[in-house]
Amino acid sequence: MNQLQKMGSWRIIYTGANDAFFNMALDEALLLSCQRGSSPPVLRLYLWSPPAVSFGYLQRADKTVDLKKCEDRGIQVVRRITGGRAVLHEDEITYSLCASTDDFPQLGNNTLQTYQKISLAFLESLRVLGIDGEWVQPSPGRKPPSFDPGLSKPCFVSSSRYETTVGGKKLIGSAQRRFSLPSVEGRRHSFIQHGSILTGKGRHSLAELLPGDYAVEKMKRALESSATDLDQIVKRRVEPEEMISALKTGFKKVFTSRMEGSKVSQEELEAAVSLKEKKYLRAEWNLLR
Repeated sequence: MNQLQKMGSWRIIYTGANDAFFNMALDEALLLSCQRGSSPPVLRLYLWSPPAVSFGYLQRADKTVDLKKCEDRGIQVVRRITGGRAVLHEDEITYSLCASTDDFPQLGNNTLQTYQKISLAFLESLRVLGIDGEWVQPSPGRKPPSFDPGLSKPCFVSSSRYETTVGGKKLIGSAQRRFSLPSVEGRRHSFIQHGSILTGKGRHSLAELLPGDYAVEKMKRALESSATDLDQIVKRRVEPEEMISALKTGFKKVFTSRMEGSKVSQEELEAAVSLKEKKYLRAEWNLLR
């Protein structure tokens, strides 16, 4: 374990705007660092340029968006390594959190424990911005909007347990995937969690990118009724730097760890470039049936 891990510090990285394929490749490269034990937990914040739709590991691209519509509008489409549903990355700040749970057991032993811990940190971070958020409280009597059963619903149409809401509307959508990989020391356990922190109304445009003759206005109404954004809540633009500062405070409080500003290492950058070329740019990955 390196010295940074021994001190109980986390890395927090802001990488600005990159294309969809590099963004996903870099997240996997950071995960690989954590899996090897060469990095403490990494919280990365980033943007997308051009705008893109990412969809879950188990989804089908053609059931998620109309690929021709996306191409015509210059919107990239990429498959995530995590699960969950489609997100249009426009007017939002994306986060990824990677860690080895062997080295940092305080992050939880299973998916729900980890969701809960991370959600607590987000709630504390939102308080720094003057926002009172809460966990999703599932209601057995509440049914989500009905849609074409052959269509994969967008992420922000419904909420899952421990996702972050404000005023009953979803603000942060997240998806997680856990790994158990062999090593010379036995199996090592790790996870990556992706999430989208909505800052504006860009999510509504996803309704125009759905496959087939879909009821665009119906989906826009569903997205409006089920989700909110920072601009709507605080009545001003929250810049990434302000969000990063709030996250440093919230995560430090919940995990009692230092949040050290960090950069992507040369090894991680090289791994990301390779993953982009060999995996995330390829139809075999993005259009897997």
